[in-house]
Amino acid sequence: MSAIIGSAGAHAREKEESLERGKYRSKGLKEGEDDVRVFFREPHNVRGRDRLLCFVGEHTRYPFCVVYNDDKWNMEKRFSEFAELDKQLDEIYKGDSKVQLPEFPPKKMFGSLSPALIVERKEGLEQYMKALAKDPEILKCRVLREFIETPDVCSPDQHKEFDFGRR
Repeated sequence: MSAIIGSAGAHAREKEESLERGKYRSKGLKEGEDDVRVFFREPHNVRGRDRLLCFVGEHTRYPFCVVYNDDKWNMEKRFSEFAELDKQLDEIYKGDSKVQLPEFPPKKMFGSLSPALIVERKEGLEQYMKALAKDPEILKCRVLREFIETPDVCSPDQHKEFDFGRR
């Protein structure tokens, strides 16, 4: 009798998970694929110490929201962190003809705090990240998943630390 109940419980869980995944198939996703989207917010400048020279410096943070299936969380990164992601992805996919990485916004040596450049970078980063999130092959990459902190590679509690509403 308990085997029957246990079997029924497992079947109910399978059906429940299947219903849950059914939402994503309506968006054109196949079974097992994740729905990942990113939305950028207005960047802001932050004053802080320069790591190398110990001077007080200023840099721009690019806040964005990650939507992963039914979850969402807010993050913010520096342009250099996005550039490092791009460098790592280039290294991983450099010989793979099946994967075409999107173009990364160009890096400028001077004027990185210019309002016009900040807006241009924000738009370029948003296009870049949305293109990465649309590619199912790239989305499987652990480097990208760690960058956007998906629950399969990061603790879910990690996302509670940063909230745009606190500013």
